[in-house]
Amino acid sequence: MGAPESEAESAETTRPGRGLAIASLSIGAAGVTLALATWAAWLLVRPPLLAAWVYSWVAQAFVLVLGALWFALLPISVLALVFGICAGARTRPGFGRIGATLGVVTLLLALSGAAVFATTSWRHVGPPIAYFDTQSGPAR
Repeated sequence: MGAPESEAESAETTRPGRGLAIASLSIGAAGVTLALATWAAWLLVRPPLLAAWVYSWVAQAFVLVLGALWFALLPISVLALVFGICAGARTRPGFGRIGATLGVVTLLLALSGAAVFATTSWRHVGPPIAYFDTQSGPAR
């Protein structure tokens, strides 16, 4: 058959932190990319949305999807952070630390996006045919 594996060789190939570090790095990188793309889409769509309500329902649905993405990024960033912390600094290239850092960046981007989404004032609520205008007084 073959020569038995030495304990040092088997310990080198099955370090528990290495897989967690790679998972943390990949989840953190994907989270940062998605958070930045969501912010870019928000900044491209939201200002024209306030100016003109031509495609009201489609635009409102798009804004709601962007808000949902920010809230979905919160557990993703926590997962990257936890995996990075569990991997520790024992991994050779520092993937765990980099993944945890990307998780924190994703968490900050997602929290700021969720706060902006939750506190943004809506000028019109409802379809463009019969909307409720929150800016005007009682009807005359």
